[in-house]
Amino acid sequence: MEELTKYNFLHTFNPVQRINATTVKERLSRKPHQLFIPHRLDFYMVCLFTSGHGKHMVDFNEVDVSPGKMLIITPGQIHSFDPSEGYDANTVVFTADFFNRTELHQKFLSRSPLFNVAIKISQFDIKKNMLEFNYLYNAIVKELKSPVDQYQGDLLCNHLFTMLLMAERLLEPEYKTAVMSREILLISSFKSVVEKKLHEHWTVKQYADYLNVSPRTLQNSFRNVTDITPKEWLKDRLLLEIKRKLLFSTLTISEVSYHLGFKDISYFVRFFKKLSGITPAYFRTKNRL
Repeated sequence: MEELTKYNFLHTFNPVQRINATTVKERLSRKPHQLFIPHRLDFYMVCLFTSGHGKHMVDFNEVDVSPGKMLIITPGQIHSFDPSEGYDANTVVFTADFFNRTELHQKFLSRSPLFNVAIKISQFDIKKNMLEFNYLYNAIVKELKSPVDQYQGDLLCNHLFTMLLMAERLLEPEYKTAVMSREILLISSFKSVVEKKLHEHWTVKQYADYLNVSPRTLQNSFRNVTDITPKEWLKDRLLLEIKRKLLFSTLTISEVSYHLGFKDISYFVRFFKKLSGITPAYFRTKNRL
């Protein structure tokens, strides 16, 4: 049974639109203690850090946050706020069904490296455009507080889309050149299939066959866009899922092994130890809250 809290999208001052905008301080004032504990989201969160310094945890990675940084958290990721409350940020949260109004929006959400460079945390510097980002944030807040009409959803989506397009422009050059390319499309499709088939332990060839490409094509796409191979990425993704279940469920280690498709518990332990340097039992004891 999962112990990890999962937060679903909640409306605040706007009862209709599945987009919300608040500061971190406002968000923590409503659920101060629960949000310091690791939890999952079923929506997207964009954090524009405005003041202070601190640590934000995202999928076992400690992220140093400071003014002028942007952090994006995607559905399914595990994160928690710094209990010292040493920073503030303007945050925009939204659901996929809110954003995916047209084919253009759907393609952007599925292809953009903002959301699809998995394992790597999407945090980057936006200082030189902070005024524009804050303007768009305030425009979203203002519109959310306005009376609901037939134009409101599209106006909010346009403000959000502009914000995300600006963010994508500021990404590292190697990711900017990959946007909308065949390589990033293939990698995005690969990662989508992995989310459904992870526990089946498919080989790279099986994934390539499913996607109607050769293993070499998939490997070359990874080489052109990332610094790891698809096989390495698969191992990293599986390791992340194991860690999530070890820390945030009441499953025994044998049950975690079984749920994630390992038929041999000894192989499961060897796999985890080879990638992390410690056993699953020690990892759970050392990190469990």
